[in-house]
Amino acid sequence: MRHQTTESRASGETFALQPGRNCWRIETARRLGICVDGECYFAMLRASLLAARRSIAIAAWDIHSRVELVRPDPRDGWPTALGDLLMRLLETRPELEVFILLWDYAPIYLLEREPLFFGEAPWSKDANGRHPRLHFIKDGHHPLMASQHQKLVVIDRTIAYCGGSDISKWRWDTNAHRAEEPRRRDPDGDPYPPYHDLQMLVDGDAAVALAELFAYRWQRAGGARPSELRQAGAPAGDQRRATDPWPAGMDPMLRDVPIGIARTLPRFDGQPEVRESEQLYLDMIGCAQELLYIENQYLTSRRIAEALRQSLERPQGPEIILIVPRETGHWLEQHTMDLIRTRLLKDLRQADRHQRLQVFYPAVAGLGDASLMVHAKLMIADDRILRLGSSNLSNRSMGLDSECDLCLVADSDAVGAAIRRLRQRLMAMFQAVEPHTIASLEAETGTAGRAIAQLRERVANADVAGTRPERSLEPLADELDPEWDRQLPDERLIDPDRPLSADLLSEVVVGKEHKPHARWRTYIGIGTLLLFVVLAAIWRWTAVGDWLQPEVMAESARALSDSLWGVPVATALFVLASLAAIPVTLLILVTMLVFEPVSGALVALGSSILSAIAGYGIGRYTGARAVEASLGGRLADLRRRLTHRGILAVTTLRIVPVAPFAVLNLIAGAMRVRFRDYVIGTALGMAPGVIAMAAFAEGVLTLFGRADMRSLALIVAGVLSLIGLVWLGRWLVRANG
Repeated sequence: MRHQTTESRASGETFALQPGRNCWRIETARRLGICVDGECYFAMLRASLLAARRSIAIAAWDIHSRVELVRPDPRDGWPTALGDLLMRLLETRPELEVFILLWDYAPIYLLEREPLFFGEAPWSKDANGRHPRLHFIKDGHHPLMASQHQKLVVIDRTIAYCGGSDISKWRWDTNAHRAEEPRRRDPDGDPYPPYHDLQMLVDGDAAVALAELFAYRWQRAGGARPSELRQAGAPAGDQRRATDPWPAGMDPMLRDVPIGIARTLPRFDGQPEVRESEQLYLDMIGCAQELLYIENQYLTSRRIAEALRQSLERPQGPEIILIVPRETGHWLEQHTMDLIRTRLLKDLRQADRHQRLQVFYPAVAGLGDASLMVHAKLMIADDRILRLGSSNLSNRSMGLDSECDLCLVADSDAVGAAIRRLRQRLMAMFQAVEPHTIASLEAETGTAGRAIAQLRERVANADVAGTRPERSLEPLADELDPEWDRQLPDERLIDPDRPLSADLLSEVVVGKEHKPHARWRTYIGIGTLLLFVVLAAIWRWTAVGDWLQPEVMAESARALSDSLWGVPVATALFVLASLAAIPVTLLILVTMLVFEPVSGALVALGSSILSAIAGYGIGRYTGARAVEASLGGRLADLRRRLTHRGILAVTTLRIVPVAPFAVLNLIAGAMRVRFRDYVIGTALGMAPGVIAMAAFAEGVLTLFGRADMRSLALIVAGVLSLIGLVWLGRWLVRANG
């Protein structure tokens, strides 16, 4: 049943779910359940998959065919690995159709993902072909730097899972989050640190709506509308099939409740921008009067931080309890996303004059340097409003990535009590106590924050006695690396809240007063690049007749590389395209396809240096004043540092870029980095990557012509060289910081 609005009165303030504002639709869930952590989610999901008869639809940021859904094996005759289970279901149920929508991920994740095109995943096009009823799409239909981040599973259009967890490696864990858990291993058998996430399960009209959302996303990614998800409504009453995909092990938390569905969708290819998830966050923060309980992987969104700041500045407002991971990922995230989080938290603490903000990370005894990953995306306001989904408190989740969140608004004391019990259960889990302990302490002290303080006193006493509990909540310190803080550019370039464009780049890099100049330069660059790409595509891939023969194409490439005008033309187009902020890696690879890899490497390296010089010049003579005004005193500090250690700093940023190539060029010019250091550092930093890609390109091109050990060795050498660059980057970061 479609609802227009759903309201809740919390401490005198009215919160409303409003379709078209902070949600897409409001639909009824006959049953609602919450899976806390991977052990629960994966087991419930497997039970639901076993009950599927017509359709299984999965939208994922990541997925792994060999992830074990239950541990240990229940010995029920059905596979425990996701891929094997899906294939068995397809083989035994002739009416079943499976749809998998997976983000066409960025190359930076290549080493962390399951290979999809070498026969190692059941949904890949391997030698045996894909199962005819398993439909698989890699979703690349989104803006540059965006991702398909929705995490949905819809079964028979009857039930749907939605939350923060992908069906992938490194996601499974128990509620205990022990430092040593022998079952917590990835498909390769390697252990990984504890991991926390949440997933909501709904059925009824809410599940039907999520099926329709999946069908829309599937079509946008290039697939035909799935007929299995097209029916007007879900089966109801005696028309429902005897097999209910709701898992027997999941007791519903609530029944017959309206659910708001909020989305983020970027403006792209005729699709209008949708920022319902962001508005839902802002409305929840704005209406909260007593308590905001938040679990999230990130805190980098400017608008969310501003809403939290305004709440903290009010004389009367809610306690804000924020639980985040101590570190969000590997070293690169620690020096980008974590640093932005630290900046925002520093500002929030300065605004917290009434002492209502508490920020914790979950500590696990015995982990050493590792930490428990908080991957959940949960917000609870006043124990009356619960929202759970895929959106992080990051800029990109507000307007760049595709997201889906579910929101429940209490319309009775019974629903509010259920939300409160969930929050208390989560707080108890993080502190190794029972939920009734949290409830008793809150009743005794009056607030959730004071209850945590009481438990922290117990932890301190336990430390003295040598009986520290397995888990506790520890305050997150302001660990701001001043060197990286000085280097880090505007967070909208690292964590953008909308697709990268001429307007955004010019606004961030050269300032609003210079936007018209920067915009036309960018448009010229984009137009030149498009012309370059079209000509290259026609020459390389769409020619007729003999032009498609490999030997003819190779001869054409040699002719271009040997001609007097080939190198200058290619270099000029390379420079113009780089000024349009096209990824320099792509330009390098295209250059190596046009030329022989060895000569292409020389052309690419020279073109990269000239591109860097061109961007440097624009930043120096066009954007210096604007960047000076936006960075203020930090610019002078950064300039002094780069002057003192300029070559090493520039080399480090080329190997481990904290911003796109074109952006770094503009910033370096605006800061007037010493030109000699800039050119030498660029050459030193770009050369290893160009050489590695040359080896890789040579291997790939050779492999197209003949599969031999030399071509395979070149590919492996190129990949290993790129991996080596990552480790070199780590060393340079330490040496430079």
